[in-house]
Amino acid sequence: MEWQEIRIWLGRLAAHSPFTYRHSLGVAGLALNLAQTCGLEADDCQAIYKGALVHDVGKLTIANTILNKRTPLTPDEWQVIRNHPRAGVKLLASTSTSQMVLKLVAYHHERWDGQGYNGIKGTAIPLGARIIALADAFEAMTSPRPYQQCRPLPSALKEIENNAGVQFDPELVPIFFTMALHLLKTTLV
Repeated sequence: MEWQEIRIWLGRLAAHSPFTYRHSLGVAGLALNLAQTCGLEADDCQAIYKGALVHDVGKLTIANTILNKRTPLTPDEWQVIRNHPRAGVKLLASTSTSQMVLKLVAYHHERWDGQGYNGIKGTAIPLGARIIALADAFEAMTSPRPYQQCRPLPSALKEIENNAGVQFDPELVPIFFTMALHLLKTTLV
C-alpha cells in the first residue's frame, strides 16, 4: 500500500468521522512504538503502522448515527460495528494493499482467548494484528468517546494487565508496559 493511498483513505475517514480519524492516528503511533519495542524488522514495523492507520477504514460504511451514538447500541447496531473489519478489507482489496496489511485490518478485533470477531485465537492471530488490538484497546480506553469518558492512565493499564492472556497476547503486555514507561519518560523530560 502506497502512502498516497493511505492519505486518501485517511482523508475520507477524517471527512466521515473526525473522531475515528484521530483514533486511527493514535493507534498507529502506539502500534508502531510497540512493534519497534518488540524488536521487529523495519519492514514489519512499517506494515503494522500502515495497517494501524487504516484498521478502521471499514467504519466509512457505518452511519455516524451509530458511530457517535451516546446510548448503548442495539444488537443490530453491534452487528454493523462488528462488520467494520470485513468492510475495511473489502474497501482496501481493490487497491495495492498488501496481503499482510489486509490481514491486520481483518483480524485487529481478535482476542487471545478466541472470543473475538472471527474466533481466531492465540498465535493463529497475526502478530501485527495482536499489536494493533492492544494499541486499539488502550487508545480507546484513554480517549474520550461519545459513549464513555476516558479512563485515567492507571485504570487503563490495570485493564490491560487484567486481560493479558484473555484479550491480549500475554507476551506483548509486559512489552507494552515497557514501551508506555519509555513514552512517559520521554514526554516528561
